[in-house]
Amino acid sequence: MMTLGFVKACVVCLAIVAATLLAITPLRAQYPKLPDGPNRELVEAVCGSCHDIEMVAIGRRSEERWSLTMDEMVGYGLRITPADRALILRYLATYLPAK
Repeated sequence: MMTLGFVKACVVCLAIVAATLLAITPLRAQYPKLPDGPNRELVEAVCGSCHDIEMVAIGRRSEERWSLTMDEMVGYGLRITPADRALILRYLATYLPAK
């Protein structure tokens, strides 16, 4: 049987957890995100399988540099079809170009 003290302790713990989650939610929104565009989900899935997607979102490069970066990732073991590579490269070059 649960006592009133136990129930109060559980309510306090739940309130603390809820307050903590609410406090950190805005922090997550401050991280860079990938811009909306065709194949964004593919980029998130492939690049995000090894990296925090924020790392990709801030890594603006020319198309040539993105291509070299993808070649480097293949060297590290990335397995990707030529078709998916082309889609990802098009997305990165279009939405995350060099400044």
